[in-house]
Amino acid sequence: MKAEYKEECRYFEEIHEDTKEVFEKWMRRYGWDIPELDENLAARLILTEMRKALEELEAKYCGGTSCDTEPPSCDS
Repeated sequence: MKAEYKEECRYFEEIHEDTKEVFEKWMRRYGWDIPELDENLAARLILTEMRKALEELEAKYCGGTSCDTEPPSCDS
């Protein structure tokens, strides 16, 4: 198994947790600035910007196509 796949297996949970933490950080910031926050709208706006940032990274690292790469099954 390639070293990169081993790292994916090792860190996939942390990547997911970190991604959720970034989203939650921005939800809190919107809440600080907008007392009557519409959480659903704020979430959609934040997710849209996060998606745009991911698309920029995909353009840089995947030639503008989707980077969806399934690693081999990770041993638990």
